[in-house]
Amino acid sequence: MSVEGTALFESNLAALSARSKELADILVNVNPVLLEAGLARNGEATARAGSRWLHSSYDPSSEARRLADEAMATGADLVVVLGLGLGYAARAVLASGRQAVAIEVDPAWLSALFHMADLTDLLADARFALVLCPDGEGLASYLEFANPRSIAVIENKMMLGAYVESAARLREQLDRFMSKDAINQATLERFGRLWVRNIARNIGIVAGLPGVSSLAGIFTGLPALVVAAGPSLDDVLPVLPDMAERMVIVCVDTALRSVLRSGVRPDFIVVVDPQYWNARHLDRCDMSESVLVVEAAVWPSVLRFQTRRTVVCSSIYPLGRYIEKCLGQNKGSLGAGGSVATTAWDFARTLGCSPLYMAGLDLSFPGGKTHARASLFEQRSLGSGLRLRPASGDAFQAMRGGRPYLTPANDGAMVTSDKRLSLYAWWFSSRLATSPQAPTWNLSRHGLAIAGMPCASSKAVLDLPPLRSVIDARLDALGMSDSSVATHELEAILGQLVEDLDCVAALADEAIAVAEQSQVLDAASREASIRRLALIDEAVLASRARDVVGFLFASAAQAVGSPSRSFDESLRHTARLYRAVAESARWHADQILGRS
Repeated sequence: MSVEGTALFESNLAALSARSKELADILVNVNPVLLEAGLARNGEATARAGSRWLHSSYDPSSEARRLADEAMATGADLVVVLGLGLGYAARAVLASGRQAVAIEVDPAWLSALFHMADLTDLLADARFALVLCPDGEGLASYLEFANPRSIAVIENKMMLGAYVESAARLREQLDRFMSKDAINQATLERFGRLWVRNIARNIGIVAGLPGVSSLAGIFTGLPALVVAAGPSLDDVLPVLPDMAERMVIVCVDTALRSVLRSGVRPDFIVVVDPQYWNARHLDRCDMSESVLVVEAAVWPSVLRFQTRRTVVCSSIYPLGRYIEKCLGQNKGSLGAGGSVATTAWDFARTLGCSPLYMAGLDLSFPGGKTHARASLFEQRSLGSGLRLRPASGDAFQAMRGGRPYLTPANDGAMVTSDKRLSLYAWWFSSRLATSPQAPTWNLSRHGLAIAGMPCASSKAVLDLPPLRSVIDARLDALGMSDSSVATHELEAILGQLVEDLDCVAALADEAIAVAEQSQVLDAASREASIRRLALIDEAVLASRARDVVGFLFASAAQAVGSPSRSFDESLRHTARLYRAVAESARWHADQILGRS
C-alpha cells in the first residue's frame, strides 16, 4: 500500500478504535484484498475489482443520494447498508436525518476500504454503526440488539457479488427481520390502542410494583424449566411433579391450567399479552404460591389476582417507557420475540438459571395439534365443537392461517410449522448464539428443530438432584416490598405529559394549516411556509412526547402513503401526516385523563 493509503488506514483505525476497539484490533493484523482505486467521470473517488465498480463510474454521490431517498421514502428508522464502500450511501442516509449501519463480511475487504478513503467523519458519528458479520453471520443478533421499529436496505452490488454465500445469509436474516416487522405493524394496527388503554389504567399500580431487575441472579446456577403450552406439554405432565423437585418452574399463562392439573404450582407465571382472552387463562387458578411476572400493558384484571408477589418488566411501549424514565425507575427489560415463551425464556435467564429446559415449545403442529389439552384454547375449541363443525376444524384453520410449510423436527421427521412460528424459532436461535451462559435444551421430540437448542429427554432432567428446598427458601426470602411512588409525583408526571401532548397537537394543527395554505401561494410565499414547517418539524421531534405520539403509526410512510411525486403532493402528504400526529396526541391525552 502507498504512504497515503497507510496514513488513511491509521486515521480510520484510530477513529474506529474509539467506537469499537475489538473491531479495530481485528483489522490491525489483516492483509487487505486488492482493490484498484479510480476516479468517476465527475472526479469523485471510486474503486473497482476487475471490471466491476464499487460505486458509480459517473457520479457516486448522486447514486448514493438516489438510493438514500428511496430508503427514506419507506419511513424506516434504520437503514442497513450492505457494503460500506467508500461511505457514499451511509453519508447520504445520515444527511437525511436517519441512522445507518454498514455491514461488512470480510475483515480483509474492510481493511482495503480503510486504505482507500477517509471515513473518520462516519466512524465518529453516533448515528452510524459499522458491524462485521464474518461469512454473513451475526446480522440477526445486531438487529435484535438495535431493535429498530422498521428498516430499509441499501445494497452495494460489488461487495455482495464478491461474497455470494455471505450475501445470501445476510439477505435471509434481513428477510426474516422484515417479515417480523410486517407482523409487528399488523399487530400494532390491530392492538395498539388496546395497549395504550391498558397502560393508562394500570400505571397507578404498576408504578409501585418492583421490577424483574430485583430478581436478577437469585437462582444463579440452578436449572429451570420453562413451560409453554404446545401439544408436547401433555407428554411431560406425568413427570412434571418430579421435575419441579429439581428445577425452578417458569410457566407461561397459556400453560398454567395444564401445570396446575398436574399438581404443580409454578414458581413464576409470565403474563405479557394485553388481550382480554389472555387474562382468562388465569381464571379460577390458584396463584397464591407463585410470583407473577407482568408487562405494564396486561389486561387490568391480571393485576388483581392474589399471588406470592407481582413484578413488572420494563414496558416495550412508549407510554410505559416514558413514565418509567420520568420516575427514575429501571424495572428491567425482558426479550420480546413475539411470543410469551420468548419472554419467559429471557426471564429464566435473568434469574441466573442454567441450564434451561423448554417444555411444550413445539413452534409447530405435531400430530395436527395446536395446544396442550388442558389449555384454554383447546378447551374452548372442544366446548364449541359441533357435529358439522368439529373442534378439529379450529386446529386446521390455525395451521392453514400462517403460511404453513414442512420443516425438520427434533426427531428427524418432518413437521408442519408456519412463517409466524418460524420467526419465534429465529429469535431463539439469535439469542442463544449470544447467550452461552444459558445453554438451553428442548424436551419436545416432535417439535420444530431450533438451531442452538438441542433436544433432551425427560430422563435427563429427572437425573438432576432434588433442589426444591433450596428453591423454596430463596422464594420465601423475597418478601413483599414494593417500590415507593407518591401519588402526587405520578400525577405531576402525567399532567406534564398531557401538556406536552397538547403542545404537539397544537403544532400539528398549525402545520396542517400552513401546508394547506401553501398550495395556493406563489413561490416567494412558499419559501416562508417551508421554513415554518421546518421549525414545526424540529419542535415536534424535540418534544418529550414524540415517541408516545408516534406509537400508533409505525412510520411516516404508513401515515402518508406512497412517496411524493410533486411539491404540491408533498404538501398534501405533510398535512396528512400531521393530522395523524394531532389525532394520536389528543387520543393519548384523553386516555391519560380518563384512566381511572
